[in-house]
Amino acid sequence: MKIKEIINQEINDGKKQNFLKSIYILYFSPKKRAVFIFRIAQELYKRGFKKISRLTINRLVTLFGTHISLTAEIGTNIEFRHINGVVIGDGVKIGNNVIIYQQVTLGGKNVGDKLTGNYPIIEDNVIIFSGAKIIGNVNIGKNSIVGTNSVVIKDVPPNSTVAGIPATIIKSNI
Repeated sequence: MKIKEIINQEINDGKKQNFLKSIYILYFSPKKRAVFIFRIAQELYKRGFKKISRLTINRLVTLFGTHISLTAEIGTNIEFRHINGVVIGDGVKIGNNVIIYQQVTLGGKNVGDKLTGNYPIIEDNVIIFSGAKIIGNVNIGKNSIVGTNSVVIKDVPPNSTVAGIPATIIKSNI
C-alpha cells in the first residue's frame, strides 16, 4: 500500500482531499496519527524493513503510551477515541469499524501464545470501552459492546453487550 492510499483510507476516511488538509488532520488528531503511524510501520515490516518498522512503531509508545504489534491484523476504519494505554498483541485480529477507548488490552493468556495463536478475534462494528481486557482465544461477535473495565475470557455472541469481571452478557439483541 502506498502512503497516499494510507492517507486517503485512514486520515480522510476514504475521501480524496487536498494533501495539506490531510497533513492538518494528521497533525491535530492524535487518534488519526496513531493509526497512520501503525499503518506505515506495518507496511515497512511487510516489505522487510524490520528495524525501521520497529523504530516507527516505538513512536506509538513514546507519543501515546500505546503498543500495537506489527503482526496484528487490523481492519479499516478503526477508531481510537482516546489512544492512551492501548495494548494490542501479536496475533490479534480486528475487523472493520471497531471503536476502542483508552487503556484497553487485547492479548494472549500465556507466555508463548504467539506460537499457538491464542489471541482474541474482534469482528466488525464492535465497541470496546475503556479499561476492558480481552484475553486469550476469544471471539467478540459483530455489533457487540464490551463494557468499561470488563475482563472477557469467553466468546461473546453477535449483537450482545457484556460487562463485569469476568464479563457476562447483560443484553442480547439477537
